[in-house]
Amino acid sequence: MLSETNRGWVFPPKATVWEECVIKESNESSVTLIMADGGSKQFPKKGLQLCYRNPTAMENSEDFLVLPHLDEPNILQSLRVRYEAGEVYSYTGPILIAVNPWRDVSHLYTHSIMESYQTNKAHAPHIWDVANKAYAALVSKRKGQCVLIAGESGAGKTESTKKVLQLLTAAGENRTKASASIEQQIMLTNPVLESFGNAKT
Repeated sequence: MLSETNRGWVFPPKATVWEECVIKESNESSVTLIMADGGSKQFPKKGLQLCYRNPTAMENSEDFLVLPHLDEPNILQSLRVRYEAGEVYSYTGPILIAVNPWRDVSHLYTHSIMESYQTNKAHAPHIWDVANKAYAALVSKRKGQCVLIAGESGAGKTESTKKVLQLLTAAGENRTKASASIEQQIMLTNPVLESFGNAKT
């Protein structure tokens, strides 16, 4: 019987992407899969990359640590599902994954939304949630904190840095000329820092 428990992802030999499939039959040496186009294919188990797929109801989870299967194809699928639902941020435990939206998402960065994270009323995955947690730990533990922003060239690291600085410079107070000036001075160092990265690349 075919059901959600039989669904999977396969990376066939010579393939370039993970493909959806349904596991029809399996024995010690081979597995028979029903591919997305409806055709049936048999593969030897040895060396085959095959993963079970998460239940549909869980693919839009905010934190991927709750997923039964946490592997490359399932993470990519959850990111795709969340992106199509308009969600560009997701958590994997304390790690925030940001997907370049390729569209205007200014509605995610309003002053009221920033305040909701500063007052701990919002906890959905967001760059400001990460920044607020770092600031709260800085104040409560009196120890330096680090927010590591990583990604490929053009992934949006500079924009993410700006968002972190917006919350940190406004933390505990309303936006003032002084805090805005601090943010601007820090951002002025960014071209210098980026030049080191570009030189290394």
